[in-house]
This record gives sequence, C-alpha cells and structure tokens, in this order.
Amino acid sequence: MMQALLLVALLLFSESSLDFGLETPSGPPVTALLVVAAIAVAAVGALALVRRLRGAIVERVRRWWPDVRATLSSLRAGNKLGLLLGGSLATELLFAVALGVFANAFGYDVSLADLLLINISVSLLATFVPVPGGIGVTEFGLTVGLTAAGMTEEAALAAVVLYRVSTFYLPPVWG
Repeated sequence: MMQALLLVALLLFSESSLDFGLETPSGPPVTALLVVAAIAVAAVGALALVRRLRGAIVERVRRWWPDVRATLSSLRAGNKLGLLLGGSLATELLFAVALGVFANAFGYDVSLADLLLINISVSLLATFVPVPGGIGVTEFGLTVGLTAAGMTEEAALAAVVLYRVSTFYLPPVWG
C-alpha cells in the first residue's frame, strides 16, 4: 500500500514520469472500457448465479474473518500503525538511496525522485510476475529504469547487478 501511495505521489508531484514507449490503440478507448466492464459484469453475474462458487467464497471469508479482525484490532494501538507506515517508508527510501549509491559509483547522478519511481514501479511489477524473488525481472526493470534516467546500458546493468548482489543475494549468506 505504501508503495502504491508513494508511486502516485511521485507521479503527481514530481517531474518524474513513467514512459513505457507503448503506442495507443487506434480504436476508440470507449470500446476497451466497454469490454472490461462487460467482463466485470459477467464475473459478478457468475458469482451471483453459481451457488457452489458463491458458497465457496463465503465459506473462505467466514474462516478468514476472525484472523482479519484480530490483525486489524492490533493496529489500533497508536504506535503500531505509525511503526508499520514509517518502517515501510524508510524501507523504500533506503533501497532507492542504495540504488543511487551504485549509480553514483559509476559517475551518474540520478535524482531521488527518479530512483524512488524506478525502484517502486519495478518492485510492484515484480510482485505480479510469478518468479521467486523477482530474479531476472527486477534486474531487467531496474536496468531499463536507470537507462531511461540517463545512464548508459552498460553502467546501468553494472550498477543493478551490484545493487542486487548487495541487497538480495548476499544478505541470506550471513543470515
């Protein structure tokens, strides 16, 4: 949640932007929206009409609800929510700064806003790709992001490999 909030804030309030280099479809966007809406309505309709499916979902929610309630009640303590949000924010900042340190080691200055944007967007992308630890996906995304921020491809790849070795591959060695 913190990553999504930071990403939206960076896109709205900084000069950074996400440019995927994708072309827009030639057809009207209304058609795509209607297709998505029709699929959503069909899914909700199937859920409402298929009793077995609805029963399975309701049963799971009933089993999970006590755990959800206990977890949310523990966050009512004043300091717990602050620690959770502050720790998440500090984690994002520290990982972005670490990426910036490696970029700076190769002679490139990348702004903190760009580093945060690159790191958060790649992290969110890696959560959707079913590869353990985002291996390969994260390296590629970070390299593309640093290249878009002005680094050469070689320097970006070297910085990303060193960054990933220091933040992902080495920490399990020393526990």
